[in-house]
Amino acid sequence: MSKKLIALLMAAMMLLSVAAACGNNETPSDTPSQPGESNNETPTTPAADAGKIYKTYLTSEVASLNFLDNVDGNASTPSSYAMSQMWKMYPNEDGTNYIWIDDLAVGDPIQVDDYNWQIKLREGATWQNGDPINADTWIFTFQQQLNPKLQMRMATFLYDNTFTVLNGEEYLMQGSEGYPAEVKWEDVGLKKVDDYTIQITTTEAGYTATDIKKHFDNRNNVPVHQGMWEQCLSDDGLTTSYGSDLDHFVGCGPYVFDTWEYDSIQIYKKNENHWNADRYNFDTVEVRIVPEMNARVELFEKGDIFSLSPDANTIESYIDDPRMTSYGSTSVTHIDINCKNPNNPISGSVNYRKAIYHAIDRELAADSIFGHMEPAGVYVNTQAGMLSESALTYRESEYGKAVTDMVESWGPYGYNPEMALDYLNKALAECNVTDAQLPITVKYCIDEGDTSWKALGEYLMEQWPTIFEGKMNLEIVPYAGMSATDFKATGDDKWDLSPNDWARSMSRTYPHTCFYYYLDSYSGRPNNYVVPEFDAQFQVCEDAKMGDYDNLLKETQKLEELYLEYVIHVPMCQSVNYELFADQIVLPVKTYIPGFGWGGIYGDLAE
Repeated sequence: MSKKLIALLMAAMMLLSVAAACGNNETPSDTPSQPGESNNETPTTPAADAGKIYKTYLTSEVASLNFLDNVDGNASTPSSYAMSQMWKMYPNEDGTNYIWIDDLAVGDPIQVDDYNWQIKLREGATWQNGDPINADTWIFTFQQQLNPKLQMRMATFLYDNTFTVLNGEEYLMQGSEGYPAEVKWEDVGLKKVDDYTIQITTTEAGYTATDIKKHFDNRNNVPVHQGMWEQCLSDDGLTTSYGSDLDHFVGCGPYVFDTWEYDSIQIYKKNENHWNADRYNFDTVEVRIVPEMNARVELFEKGDIFSLSPDANTIESYIDDPRMTSYGSTSVTHIDINCKNPNNPISGSVNYRKAIYHAIDRELAADSIFGHMEPAGVYVNTQAGMLSESALTYRESEYGKAVTDMVESWGPYGYNPEMALDYLNKALAECNVTDAQLPITVKYCIDEGDTSWKALGEYLMEQWPTIFEGKMNLEIVPYAGMSATDFKATGDDKWDLSPNDWARSMSRTYPHTCFYYYLDSYSGRPNNYVVPEFDAQFQVCEDAKMGDYDNLLKETQKLEELYLEYVIHVPMCQSVNYELFADQIVLPVKTYIPGFGWGGIYGDLAE
């Protein structure tokens, strides 16, 4: 089978991504007004005397600069340039690791007692329009991120990221089933102490100052400008246009978001007034929006972008290039399964889900379709646990190996056509499907520009009629101009399978957290299949994470076994990232650093 195109790296993995955020490839389901129309004209570029110009790209446009709500991983790019955080990671002196530097916070978090921490804020910090940033700014931001009316989709990253904020979830969800009817803001563990000090109250003891810093090291844990937010809030308080374009946004970062030609180019200019301005070397940053791989290759070869993540069709041309780099990932690509399609008589059957799991040749997909990826019949990624105190990854532990051995006993990475057919027959019998209802047509929805997942769909269209003896086949349903989340929201009858790729960087410390996005408690989850037993075991792991690491690994094994028993979704490939850098780029680190990346925003251009 000929190799197909694949978009290997999304924006969260790009050169200029400072934070290893829990990235995902989902785009927001709420589409704001767009700052300009898409066009095919030549993008606006800075004048020739603009100094050092860094040129890079995104594979898709950023839908919104409302970082409290935007779930799209590529939002990391404008967030890292145009916004400041409490603290930021920064390359150490010899480029072998990273250190923490102050940004909007000053000094390390101060521990008051087992549950309370104070954060001192930078006096004199301002928005790019000159307005002050202080404790009131942060408290207002926290209130909006947890606003019960707005239901910001990144709220969980404030109240339950590295640590859990006291009564944060209860405040957000007040009045909902299973939550208190009313929770007062003063009962939430986010408080102003004075004009430049805030206090955090956690639900558990045992955290460190580094844990507090990591909690705020995320694209969404940035402040919002109160005046602009209030101007953008609807009269009923249910929606906001904040960040929909540059006229509805105020930045506070090391760069000013200067130009936004939607679906064409983003241009950032260095903010010389920023308190950390000396740490940034680029005068201008151009971020082109380039969905097509062929166009990206052409731009790279012409020197119009300075890095390139090749796909399965182009990687062979570069695999031996001395500029090529490769590194691991917390991402395991997977396929969501709709269990609520009213037109699919077996959609609610676990046997149906198991049939799909065993009917995919992951070795072939990883090599011939996705190109130099690693097949994966399990979901906990290969980096999970590497930043734990023992540095033992879950996959290398006896517990992770036991799950891998179980999967291999079924067949190579779980692929077993005979088992697939057997489970399908069980599902048909269980759901009383008659011959007249056959074949079952499974709708495989994909973004029409995602050529790798399309290639997989085409392969399954050929294979499944044989594997399933004509009882089940696959239909490719393409969509365009919207996210997978948007498409799924059009109706449960529109889809059965949906390719996906969500990653959680915290799994490098706590392996079980890679499953966080698929819990019933996560409002933005990409799947609609909820298993109380699975959710309960996740909580067992949460309770164990502050204790003995070996016990956490043991409980994570039970969680992954439940994941496979119920087929929460279907794992496909362990992502391996490949990237080339142009010769003129001077990177600030010697190698890719997990949890930090290449630190490209702090890079330079060769003289």
